This record gives sequence, C-alpha cells and structure tokens, in this order.
Amino acid sequence: MEGDTPIAPAEYRRPKGWKHKGFKWDIPTISARESDRQIRRAAKEMERIGRVNAEGRYHATAESIDSHPCPEWFVDAKFGIFVDWGPWSVASYCPYVKGERLYPDWYEHRCRPGSRDYEYHALNWGEDFVSDDFIDLFQGKRFDARALARTFEAGGARYVVPFLKHHGGFCLWNSSWTYRDSYDRGAKRDFAAEMSKACRAQGLKFGFYDSLQGEWEYPVLGEDGSIRMYVENSQYADYNPHFENVASGKVAVHDVFSECMVPQAVEFIDRYDPDILWFDYDWTIPASKCGAYDVAAYFYNKNEGRKEVAVNDRYGLLEAEEDGERVRKVRSVGQNWCRTVRGDFFTDEWGDTDECIDPASWHAWESCSGISKSYGNHWMEQYDPSMVMTDKEFIIHFMDIVSRGGNLLLMVNLDGQGALPDVQRARIESIGKWLDRWGEGIYGTRIIAPFSTSSVDYTRSKDGKTVYATVKENDSGEVALECEIPDGSTITILGENHPLPYQRLDSDASRTMVAVPDEYADAVLPYILAITLPAAR
Repeated sequence: MEGDTPIAPAEYRRPKGWKHKGFKWDIPTISARESDRQIRRAAKEMERIGRVNAEGRYHATAESIDSHPCPEWFVDAKFGIFVDWGPWSVASYCPYVKGERLYPDWYEHRCRPGSRDYEYHALNWGEDFVSDDFIDLFQGKRFDARALARTFEAGGARYVVPFLKHHGGFCLWNSSWTYRDSYDRGAKRDFAAEMSKACRAQGLKFGFYDSLQGEWEYPVLGEDGSIRMYVENSQYADYNPHFENVASGKVAVHDVFSECMVPQAVEFIDRYDPDILWFDYDWTIPASKCGAYDVAAYFYNKNEGRKEVAVNDRYGLLEAEEDGERVRKVRSVGQNWCRTVRGDFFTDEWGDTDECIDPASWHAWESCSGISKSYGNHWMEQYDPSMVMTDKEFIIHFMDIVSRGGNLLLMVNLDGQGALPDVQRARIESIGKWLDRWGEGIYGTRIIAPFSTSSVDYTRSKDGKTVYATVKENDSGEVALECEIPDGSTITILGENHPLPYQRLDSDASRTMVAVPDEYADAVLPYILAITLPAAR
C-alpha cells in the first residue's frame, strides 16, 4: 500500500518485461485504407435494412416498436446471467466505496491523466501504459465457454447476456466493421461464437449486449477528409495521437451510426442469431438519432414467425414531444430516457429506475445487479468477503425482484483471463441448489398482492391455482401471511404433502398465522409455502 492507493496483486499489475506495441496501423492509415469502402458498403447495408423494415411488420418508429409484445418465455425465465468481461477485466479495479455501485468496467476510461483512477493506474501499470494496451493482454487464457454455460445452467439460469461490445467499442466477435475486436487483436478468438454455441448446447437463450448509442471515442471524417473525434455526450475534438491510445483500430466514417454502429449490430444479429437484444449507453442521444429503432425493427422482422425475441428499454433519450403516463413519470424523477417507457422489458440497475417500476401497473422488467455491487471484476473481492452478498442476502434480493414481477439478470464478472472467480462460482452453485428445491414457486410465476413485505415475498402460479409465499425472515414456529387466503385453502411446505395448521387474524382473510415445522422455524435460508386455493382442489 502506498498512501491510500492500493498495490494490486501481481496478476493485476503491469507484467514484467512488458513493452508498448500499439496497433499496427494508426487511425489515419486505417481510414485511408478502409473509409471509402466502408461508407459505400454501409450505404448498401442501410438500404437493405430499410427495405426489410419497410416490408416487415415492424417499422423503425417508436409507435411500431411499442407494439411488440414481450415473449412469454422471458417472463417465465426469472433468472439470467450478465457476463461482464472485456479488456477492462485485465485491470479489475475501481476505487472501493462501501455500499455504492462500482464500475470497474469503466477502468479504460478512468485510467487517463486527470481521471479518478490515474493515481492507481500510474502506481500499478505505469504512466506509459495506455488504455488500449489492455487489448494486447486480453487473451482469454482461462476462458472456457462450455464450462461457463454448464455452470450457469446448473445454477438455474435460463438465459445469458454477455458484454459483447462495451463503451470502448471493443467487439468480442470477428466484426467486419472494425479492427477493434477480439479476432483481429489480443486473443485472436471469436468469443461470441464460442459463447452462443455453448449456451445453446445447454438450452440457454443467448443475448447480445451492445453499446449501440455511443462509444467513448470514434473517428469522424470531415468534408475535407480531415479526421475529428466524436467523443461522449455528442461532442467533437480534433484528432491527435492521444486517440491512438483509446480508439485504435476504428475506421473513420462520416456518420458514426449509419456507417458503423447500426450495420455492425445487424451483422451480429445475422451471424449469431441472438434471442435478446440488450442496448446500453442511452443517456446522451435521442433514440431516433442513433439507429436503435432501425436495429430493433430489423431484429423483430428477421424473427417474425420464426422465434420470439426480446429487446430492452435502453433506446436512448425521449423526444421532446413524447408524452404519456410513463413519460411523465420518468421526467418527474429528473430523467428523459426511454427506460421504463419503451421496450419489451424495462431495466433497473441497483434501483436506478425503482421509482418508475410499479408491480400494480405491471410491465415485464429486469434488474441487472450482482453478487456484489461491482459491474466488472474487482480483484479486492477475493480478499474481502464483506464486498459480496451472503447466500441468504442474495436469495432475498432475488426473491424481492421476482415478487415484484421482475427477472434477475445476475452480473457475473470474469477475471482478466476469463475465469469465473471462486466467490461468484460459489454463489451460483448455492442459488442452483436452492432453485432445485424451491423453483416451482419462482419459474413461470406471476405477481400477486401484496407482492413483497419485509418478511415474506409472494408469487402465484400462472394458472392462478397456487399462491407461493417465500419466507425470508422467521425466528419462530409461526409465519404471518398478508395475502388473501380463501376458506378451504390448504397450506403446505412447497413439495411436501402435509397440510399445515393456520389461523385467521382478520375477518377478511387478509392476514393468517401459519404454524411451520421446527426444521423450518430454524431455517438458515428462505423457504416457500404453497397455498393451494379451494377452486384448484
């Protein structure tokens, strides 16, 4: 430790003997070689995409996108895995503040001079080690897609969404629209192909996480052929050699979205056939300006009548003229984005849209949250158990989401070379064992009031014949239930046949005291009561 700046373990520091290489071509050279061809090719591809959308059921408009239903399989699934992994994982760090959300997956953006992680970076990697040097070290030497998919399936997951292009623009597939990918650089592997094949072999739906709405930097051609850099928040900067440290391998174009981002996303859809399209980086650009509607409509039309697919709500910013109850709610909490307004399913990131997600006016939704509060691997977690949830805390968090009608997209943070850290593997194995026993009360269920209380979470079977009460906190032989239980109902421990005695606490049957066996009165982990309603008997 040097002052308050930690010294990382050897695996997460500059390797001995390391020397800067850089990409074989700088951005001006790539652009001289590729820009004209890419711009012409993109024009043809955008014409094709437009034709598919004009002839298909869904069009690239907010109104048409809003007409697409969320697939029932998604609502039934309840549990997915979010694989946060990329060049940032080589560093696996951000400053730790207890209780706050942490974003190690922004390390590449925050390790520059003047940024929040620079002091740490200079100490552990050196002032001459630049962001894009992590690409050469991103080798995936411990990445085993088949083993990961087996672990996820055994853990009870129903779908997997890997980070396949984060905000730095590095693609984990062999993209023909950039040299900034894992096939041309670093590992020289198509990780998307490996993951999609492995997931499908395990019966898991496969998703495409794409930072479509923007990248931290992208080279743009001026009318005179000069290169400028499109940077986040829709700003521009003059090109200088610094950008070779943070945007190497990108091909300069006139329009970032129509000549790279959109056709690149469609390339992925055509090649890897995902079931979920998971947009991100949605807080700077109107949805109508970044091509998100074009991509979503194409995704819907390509799969219409073939299979049911889903797109999340991170389309971008709302238009000024948009109105409606959900729009007004979003604006009332100080936002202007499409989250919780548009999408087959809404998204929540550790409570950032909590005020706009109401089970009483239900819409399919998903919480992307983790075993810890880190988005991206954090090397400190393997040394500090307090940074991660216990099994009980995790199950309670999961059930709180499910009882309010949501899915949990569990953040899994692979280490720099693609291995699943032990602390995360242990939690996935634990939730898998718990779901093996109690899954009937979770998979395929629907909401029922009072949804979630401090001690019990409620769900119901899709056919409405059974109510499930997940007991989170219980230090006695009795459980107080606050859902309506009609006369003639039978209450059992889920999966057991012995009716439990219960007593009404209110005349309207809204509060009931249930006596549970001693082994459940002392249960360490939550358990589930099954309430079979009289009409089902």
